[in-house]
Amino acid sequence: MQLAVWHVWVILGLVLLIAEIFTTGFLVALFGLACAVPAVLSVFGFGMIGQLVGFAAATAVLLFAVRPLCMRFLHREDDAVPTNVDGMVGKEGVVIEAISTEARTGRVKLGGEEWKAVCPFDDLVPVGARVCVRTISGCTVEVDRMY
Repeated sequence: MQLAVWHVWVILGLVLLIAEIFTTGFLVALFGLACAVPAVLSVFGFGMIGQLVGFAAATAVLLFAVRPLCMRFLHREDDAVPTNVDGMVGKEGVVIEAISTEARTGRVKLGGEEWKAVCPFDDLVPVGARVCVRTISGCTVEVDRMY
């Protein structure tokens, strides 16, 4: 059994598509897809130079036209959901130890967790007051009092 040249291009394309599973940049798959063009050119009798030119052209089109579209679709910023500490900004909590700027004390309960708290715009926030998280720095939350 003898392999035709187009068989080699198809096998190479499949190997590259499988190799894309182990990468993250959607780059190797483009080379795998580009292998389809020289495979077709081989079937129609083009020589190796014609096949390589076809492969280069297909790769260029996929790299400069298709990849940016796919990357824009796959990495949309508007879909980003804040997680971990960033996800706590804007959440509401309850003061469990009075927040005093002068005494540098204060603790709030946020979603079942206790955090050291500061409130830059109020000198004293009493126990039981509702607050909203502005920022988090280390293990201290900066909050605003909700009236």
